[in-house]
Amino acid sequence: MRFTKMQGCGNDFLIFDPGEVEGKDLPDLALRACDRHFGVGADGILIPAPSGTADLEMVYLNSDGSPSEMCGNGLRCLARYAKDRDMVGGEAMTVATGAGVKKVLLFDEGSSRVDMGAPSFDAEVGVGGFRFLRVSMGNPHAVAFLESEDAVETLDLSTVGLPIEEDPVFPERTNVEFGFARGEHDVRMRIWERGAGETLASGSGSCAVAVAAVRLGLARSPVSVRMDGGMVQIEWSGEDEPVFMNGPAEYVCEGVLVLRS
Repeated sequence: MRFTKMQGCGNDFLIFDPGEVEGKDLPDLALRACDRHFGVGADGILIPAPSGTADLEMVYLNSDGSPSEMCGNGLRCLARYAKDRDMVGGEAMTVATGAGVKKVLLFDEGSSRVDMGAPSFDAEVGVGGFRFLRVSMGNPHAVAFLESEDAVETLDLSTVGLPIEEDPVFPERTNVEFGFARGEHDVRMRIWERGAGETLASGSGSCAVAVAAVRLGLARSPVSVRMDGGMVQIEWSGEDEPVFMNGPAEYVCEGVLVLRS
């Protein structure tokens, strides 16, 4: 199977054309291909599938084989991939996701601006000694702000992330983000991604952290969100307004994947 590997702020994906994976067990493919020792290595797989409601559909599976409604960094990568292969004409496209149809505007250098839709909020909850604001960007997020940037940097995500992701208070499991507002328009965050573990970045996670910071009065739009793998800019006017994300999408390599039984 031919694949293309792309990344957005270090959040990496394997992209397969629909014909390459027709009839394949996609959860098994994701689990094996994303393995960083016995496969290519990635946070998930993406497939630009035909859609009856948009220019194309984004099929996304996490590295553990589980599906996800939405992936912001993956969406930017898929949009650039589709544009470069003439799957979609023009600089703007619509992409059907499990969180609805998203609009993407592509720029010449490969970055893009995504209309992520309006966020929704649920009551704060206490889990694992942290206080989380629950934010939905079409997929679930739990956002906690810590007392200092150093506390974010030194937090042992490998220990605290999974128990929070799987806590019964989150019936669909959750993405887990920890942040610190460095300034009025500047937030540092780290992410434990549902179904993938700690990742260098998350598009929907950066949106969740930015809108949580604005809602809690810790920052004002636009918000530059700094992640381990890079930075995106998030704009949100508040209330029922959509969230806009600007960020990069870059190629890593192309190749042929051989999976042995």
